Amino acid sequence: MSLIHLQQISRRYQMGGETVHALRDVSLEIQRGEYVAIMGPSGSGKSTLMNLVGCLDTPTGGSYQLNGNHVSEMN
Repeated sequence: MSLIHLQQISRRYQMGGETVHALRDVSLEIQRGEYVAIMGPSGSGKSTLMNLVGCLDTPTGGSYQLNGNHVSEMN
C-alpha cells in the first residue's frame, strides 16, 4: 500500500472572472520510505501540490489517499 496516492488531482482558483488551473489531472504515488523531489519552473504548481499533500488545501477534483484513507473523508 502506498503512503501517498493522488489520482487525477485538480485545483482551480477563481480570480475575478477568470479561472486559474493550478493543477490539472496530476497523479502521483509515493511508497513508504521513498524520498521524492518536486521540481519545476515558477508557476508550475509545486506549492499548490505541497499544500494539497500536507492537507492545508483541498482539491477541486480527483482523489487523494493518505496511508490508505481518503483525505476527503477525514475530519
